[in-house]
Amino acid sequence: MSTYWLQVTEPGHPTRVITVEGELEVGRDTPGLQVDDPTVSRRHLVLDARDGVLLCVDAGSANGTWINGEQIIDPVPLATGDVIRVGETELVVHEGRAVPVHEGVEGGEPVVVEVLDRPSEAIRDLTRATTRGPRRA
Repeated sequence: MSTYWLQVTEPGHPTRVITVEGELEVGRDTPGLQVDDPTVSRRHLVLDARDGVLLCVDAGSANGTWINGEQIIDPVPLATGDVIRVGETELVVHEGRAVPVHEGVEGGEPVVVEVLDRPSEAIRDLTRATTRGPRRA
């Protein structure tokens, strides 16, 4: 079971972290993820998290949707670390997975750690990872 979340960076606003569950519309005027960016369409794109895949679909936006520097036309499955650019706003994809509980913990069921419990720690980890470059063995 996967849980997807986005690190959202908009011009003039602090970075925020949101969880993607099911279908999520992104745009300036949408009930989903609203971004404060005049270069983003009112309904810019749709993210759809189903069956262990996060899919990105441009919703006919005026300025296009870009993933890792390439404009998309067709729906694109996303992976951890993919960067979605809409206007001047950047969305970085992250994925969490269910992990087994340590021995001795009651229940024995896999647990998903809720990303929003510690968003500041996750953002610090992301910042460190992007400023250091790739890890070497």
